[in-house]
Amino acid sequence: MAVFLWCWIGLFTAVLLPLGIAMLRGWAPKRARTRWSPARIRVQGVSALVLYGGGLVPAVADLAGMPREAADILLSATAPHLLFLSLGLQGGAAPSDWFGRRTEPWTGLSGAQPRQLG
Repeated sequence: MAVFLWCWIGLFTAVLLPLGIAMLRGWAPKRARTRWSPARIRVQGVSALVLYGGGLVPAVADLAGMPREAADILLSATAPHLLFLSLGLQGGAAPSDWFGRRTEPWTGLSGAQPRQLG
């Protein structure tokens, strides 16, 4: 069981930690940079780091040798909350990015069709 936990920690550290730090600093793949605002990229980075922390809590609790009752309390108090916080950050960044793109003024009844964004 300990091998699985160490592999879990290694996988999360190899994937989510560099991705979260890079996105927090403003880096993103070219396709994401054309579709997302810099603020949304940074929020996605924070979300990846929160998800990283939430993914490490169960593995660290098992490896630390905590009593089962204490580990259950810790896991039920932190892991789901961090997961839902991460999902909430991602979900909250999407509408703010969508509303931020809609900055062109409405042309009104002049007969001209407004340009569609996205």
